[in-house]
Amino acid sequence: MARLIGNAIGVQRKLEEIACYVSALAVATMMTITVVEVLARALFSKSLPGAYEYVSLLFVYLIYLGLGYSQRRDAHITVGLVYDHMPRPARKAVQAMYLLVAFLFFAALTWTSAVSAWSAYSMGDTILGIVEVKTWWARAGIPIGLALFSLRFLLQLSRLITNDELLEEAAMQEFSVQEPAEDEKKP
Repeated sequence: MARLIGNAIGVQRKLEEIACYVSALAVATMMTITVVEVLARALFSKSLPGAYEYVSLLFVYLIYLGLGYSQRRDAHITVGLVYDHMPRPARKAVQAMYLLVAFLFFAALTWTSAVSAWSAYSMGDTILGIVEVKTWWARAGIPIGLALFSLRFLLQLSRLITNDELLEEAAMQEFSVQEPAEDEKKP
């Protein structure tokens, strides 16, 4: 059972990293489309049909696909004026409540966004413009990103309960740069 859970955690980590790469690819694609659009207007006084629509739809990937990875790194904006001064048991209780509520909320959003994406696919939903641009492929990014985000909250809650591991401690342990030991340093 422990091996199965370990494998599932590894798969989730890999999926979060892949989602980040897809998000970065979306940014590069958005930039490329925008530069080509600007050059086409400046040089040929022509606009690329559908450029605005594609760029606006790619924002979904930029926003949603990095959520799980950012949560894993504990990289979301936080204000710890009170939390940082709480004793560990109180921080653990606050964090457990936060993770449970966040998991339930984002799991519900995952479901509703998946239904919306499926509906857009079934109806053949498009954005009106010169070029017919289907929206389902962009809408599908929302439940994917939210599912990874929800599962990250659930995983963090389970690790808090079973391993007594706070979010900030887990992120620091996984992502901190460790210096080599004295005997490993070369003169």
